[in-house]
Formats: sequence, structure tokens, C-alpha cells
Amino acid sequence: MNKHQGFMALVIKGLMWIYSLITFSILIYMIYNSFRTRQDILSNTFGMPKKLNLDNFKKLFVNDHFYRYFLNSAVILVFSLILITLLSSMTAYGIGRYKFKFRKFTRIYFLVGLMFPVQLGIVPIFLLMKNLNLINNHASVILILSAGISMPVFMLTDFFANLPNEIYEAAIIDGAGEWKTFYKIMFPMAKPIVFSICIIMSVQVWNQFFMPLIFLQSEAYKTIPLIIVKYTKNLLSTMDLAMAASVLSTVPILIIFVIFSERILEGVATGGVKG
Repeated sequence: MNKHQGFMALVIKGLMWIYSLITFSILIYMIYNSFRTRQDILSNTFGMPKKLNLDNFKKLFVNDHFYRYFLNSAVILVFSLILITLLSSMTAYGIGRYKFKFRKFTRIYFLVGLMFPVQLGIVPIFLLMKNLNLINNHASVILILSAGISMPVFMLTDFFANLPNEIYEAAIIDGAGEWKTFYKIMFPMAKPIVFSICIIMSVQVWNQFFMPLIFLQSEAYKTIPLIIVKYTKNLLSTMDLAMAASVLSTVPILIIFVIFSERILEGVATGGVKG
């Protein structure tokens, strides 16, 4: 049995290494081509380039005002993470620390939320945002993305539920109210998990395509994933710009994810704290 498990672990590790190498090779190739001209990419795809330069990036920022789309994505990311953190932490604290009717049903409700994408209810959501005059407004995308708190609630609920009761009782004895106990004691203790949630959710929010496509119809409000489509519609004529835009979209968030990967694992592991 142990030999069988060891063999399967070896196979899984091998497949993961192969997948990682393929993904890394594609990323390096994309970065490499972002410094080449379109003619060079098409005529000498896998060969040595005639020259490498920053012309593609200059065109993006000077001619197409790429910084504006970058800023739009950053605004949506920051405010979405703030709301996700606040909503998920308070919800998880209530579910994890208090006993009430339908508590188990509430936990199941958030678990079920992981199975159904928001696209299933896009029509009523669109009509709601239209009635609120939030079409072509970053607030619409922020509110919708901030409502996707199933995964953060799932991670935080077990953490708060497993905290020792002595901590809560000591806070009450010292005269702290419910709100002060939460944001002064309980929430700071959950920082590793909150940090992990922010990094994981930032990847989802940053790469979000569908919601900005539906609700941000004006050019001034569009995000990076939407502008990349502009270059991929006619890829042969804009391949150089598509490569550069993809690099600017992927590399920043990838660097953050790699740098804080250990903190992510630490946060996930912290969810198993026992009293």
C-alpha cells in the first residue's frame, strides 16, 4: 500500500513539474516576444531576433493610453479587496463564534456559492445595476465581485470557530464589547488568513473579464482584460502589442503571487488552529 502511494505521489509530482515547466516556458516566450517587432515575430517566430526594444510598450502607453486601463483595474482591485475582507471576516466571525438557528444551513449556503458562477444570474443583476444607474461605473463591478465571498467565508469560519473561548471571555471581562472584541482581538489574529485571501482573490479580480465586459461599456472605464481583446481580435496585425499588453497584465500580479506564496500557505494552514 505504501509503495503504491509512493508511486502515485511520484507520478503526480512529475505531472506537476511538467505542467509548471510548460507554463513557465510559455510565459518566458511571451515576455521575449513582447520586445520584438511584429514582422520579426511572424517571419522568425522561434529564431533569434534582429533586435530587442521597448517600442511595443511605448506604443501602449503613448498611443493607446494603457496606463488608464491599468489604473481602472487597480481601482477595482483595491476597493473589491477592501469590501471582500470586511464582509467575509464579519460574516465568518458571526457564523464561527455564535450558535443560532439555521447556522448549519448558512454554512452550506456559502459552500453552495462556490459551485454556481455569478453568470447564471447576470440578467437580474444587470437590471438591478441599471436601475441603480451604475452601468459604466466601477462601483457596479466592485459590488458584484465583492459579493463573491464564499471562499473567504469558508476559510475564515473554521478559524474563528477553533479559537479558544478563553480569548473571547478575557476580552468580555476586560469590558470590550462585541465590535471591539472583533476588530481589536479576533480580526488581528486572522491576519495570516486574510492576507492569503487578499492574494488569492486579487488574481481573480485582476483577471476578471466577464463583469467589466457587461457593465463597463465606455472606453474610459474599461480594464486591462478588455483592452487585451482589442489586440487579439486581429492577432496577425497586432501580435506585438498583444504580447506586450499580456505581459503588463500577467507579470505584476504573478510577481506578487510568487513573493507571497509562503504567506498564502501559512494563512491556509492557520485555518486549522485548535483551541
